[in-house]
Amino acid sequence: VSENKVLCHPSSVDSLSTSAATEDHVSMGGWAARKALRVVEHVEQVLAIELLAACQGIEFLRPLCTTTPLEKVYELVRTVAKPWIKDRFMSADIEAVQRLLLDQKVWGVAKPYIDKYKSEYIPESRPSSPTAFSLDPPSSPRKLL
Repeated sequence: VSENKVLCHPSSVDSLSTSAATEDHVSMGGWAARKALRVVEHVEQVLAIELLAACQGIEFLRPLCTTTPLEKVYELVRTVAKPWIKDRFMSADIEAVQRLLLDQKVWGVAKPYIDKYKSEYIPESRPSSPTAFSLDPPSSPRKLL
């Protein structure tokens, strides 16, 4: 995460003049794109580590159960990474869970539950709040009381 902070430094700050300042501004776009790719790769690793930590946390709270969607994600993660009983290298587990994320298998497990929730929870059916704010123009003008 700390490395990402350094990588997020704007590349344009490092633009150098060329040919005694007679040439155009150097965009540094290529370097910025490479840095952005590294940040994305790091975030993928961080998400995998967070998912492993969450599953280990669930492990500590057994025999209690969490929600059905989270239990399904837990089961998926446990197919590639076993619980930690003693110290071991984590790189293989991190890479395996990262592969689950990249292959969208975690999303595949969670999406049906999200879709079901979205179909049951229709915000438009709730009464509007007097303090609600929307960027969409109202369908009919509201009158102040």
